[in-house]
Amino acid sequence: MVFSVLTSDFKKQLEQQRSRLLKQRDGIVKAAVAQASQTVDENISHINALLGEPPALKTKRAYTRQSKIDAIAGVTKAPKGKAMSSKSIATKAEKKPKSSSAKLNSETASPELESAFSGLTPAQAIVQVLQGASGRIFNVDEVIAGIYGVVKPDIMPKTRQKIGVTLGHCARRGEFTKVQDMPAQYRWDG
Repeated sequence: MVFSVLTSDFKKQLEQQRSRLLKQRDGIVKAAVAQASQTVDENISHINALLGEPPALKTKRAYTRQSKIDAIAGVTKAPKGKAMSSKSIATKAEKKPKSSSAKLNSETASPELESAFSGLTPAQAIVQVLQGASGRIFNVDEVIAGIYGVVKPDIMPKTRQKIGVTLGHCARRGEFTKVQDMPAQYRWDG
């Protein structure tokens, strides 16, 4: 014997809700998959930029949102109206002069800011990078790539520590928002 505490009206509402969700299930699943796919594509693109490899193909929305940080990170872009093959992107990346890697300050063994940020403090450069990609979420390594370019592996741990502390200070001052703790991620919602 099954006992139900549901009223007939509430049971009818639940059945209608179930029917609606079953009809919309495919659309909901497709939307969730598309959103997850976009996030994965953005992460792959960021990793490729950090590794100095050609960027993955981007959607128009992701391209416009990331255009400034990609320019700072040195990601190769196709001229308007022309598509670039992965071979031509790789060739351009190889032709890039080696001087684009971050130079070391001999006194403190830390990288120097990109020329776009000359005369700024690391905190000011970080704020500019985050403001340039409003709403986009950055982790510490992406911020480092944006303000320093390529950093030598032997000084990367110390650089991560310094930039992590600076990001924390800036977030507490309200210059941008801390999104997640482990790993730490930040964004500017301006």
